[in-house]
Amino acid sequence: MRNLAPRLLSTVMVLAALALPLLTGCSPAVRGSMALSSGDYNLALARYHEALEQDPDSVYLRLRIGLTYFTMKDYASAEATYKDILIRKPGEPNALLYLGLSRIGKGERQRALDDLTGFNWPQKFYHQKFVRAEAERLLRHPEMSADATIRCLLDALEEGRKEQDALERDMFLGLSR
Repeated sequence: MRNLAPRLLSTVMVLAALALPLLTGCSPAVRGSMALSSGDYNLALARYHEALEQDPDSVYLRLRIGLTYFTMKDYASAEATYKDILIRKPGEPNALLYLGLSRIGKGERQRALDDLTGFNWPQKFYHQKFVRAEAERLLRHPEMSADATIRCLLDALEEGRKEQDALERDMFLGLSR
């Protein structure tokens, strides 16, 4: 029995040493996304910026940074991030949408909704259709709060995604028959 304790301890230590790379081997971007989903926004930003040092041209990482600021309701920082993305990649749909949402959060509702009535997402007709229609509807309801307006637009985007997914699924099934 006495000999079992040191063996058990050494076995546990070996297993811990083997598991450590698995636990810490995630890229900074993945760790940023994990921190964002757990609500640790400052850690998410730190990890995304760390990842950005390794890949400074990444639009994806910049979108994640913008989303983190947006989720924190730091709309000015989110807006600046999305503007930077649009300089690097003009017309990027996620940046256009979240730039509008950030402006709504900042109190620039009318301008943002005007821009979103012309929202364009190439190859994703229903995404743009639902967002445009909701932006037009919301222009007729200036009494809505910024949070409610943003929620309505995000819900419209989700409905558009569902329609787009159904269309693409139907097209795929039609082609495979």
